[in-house]
Amino acid sequence: MYVCLEAPDDRDMRNTAVLFLSLGVCLLAEEPTQKILTLKNGQRLIYDDISREGVTLFVRTGGQSVMIDAADVAPAPAAEPAAEPAKAAPAMNVPGPAAQWIGPYAGKHNLRPELIQAVMEVESGYQVNARSRVGAIGLMQLMPQTAKYLKVNAHDPEQNVEGGARLLDTLVKRYESRRNGLALALAAYNAGPGAVDRFGGIPPFKETRHYVQKVIRRFKELVREP
Repeated sequence: MYVCLEAPDDRDMRNTAVLFLSLGVCLLAEEPTQKILTLKNGQRLIYDDISREGVTLFVRTGGQSVMIDAADVAPAPAAEPAAEPAKAAPAMNVPGPAAQWIGPYAGKHNLRPELIQAVMEVESGYQVNARSRVGAIGLMQLMPQTAKYLKVNAHDPEQNVEGGARLLDTLVKRYESRRNGLALALAAYNAGPGAVDRFGGIPPFKETRHYVQKVIRRFKELVREP
């Protein structure tokens, strides 16, 4: 490399962007108004403009022009490939298409995926076409009127999971400040929040109490599983 100073003249500056592409110049814009040229020896020059004649660069900085051999300019680093967006891991040991929806909707509604999985397993055994004796539909066993309130199609598997997760999130938040809040939320999912509020706790229905016990037991098992 050779460097010398010469007085500024009226030499026309070439298009800087084209010059950078032809040279593979490494520019580090540490400040919005600052342009930096990096040399192979690690030296960095703050400059205003650059022009080229043959193998010589004329780097203008602070009213002066510095001549630099183009071969001494550090090449631009290769662009790193863009990282792929993270994908939610599918739920463990869940058959069928439900596995791909539990993780995303658990994250969306700030719930443990194991909780959604436990509810789904107890409710329908992961069956899309499951029907209860009272008319609950599919994977998360949404009642038709509940699905209508949530504005989801309970017959669509993904919407069913999303609606169930949203309902469960609402109930968890409703009872989270109460003692045994999770148990109350699950009881409300099964028997309705009106019944929980009317009895001041888990309703004295055998089905509801058995349901709460099964979901909590399965939830704890899933959390402990590797």
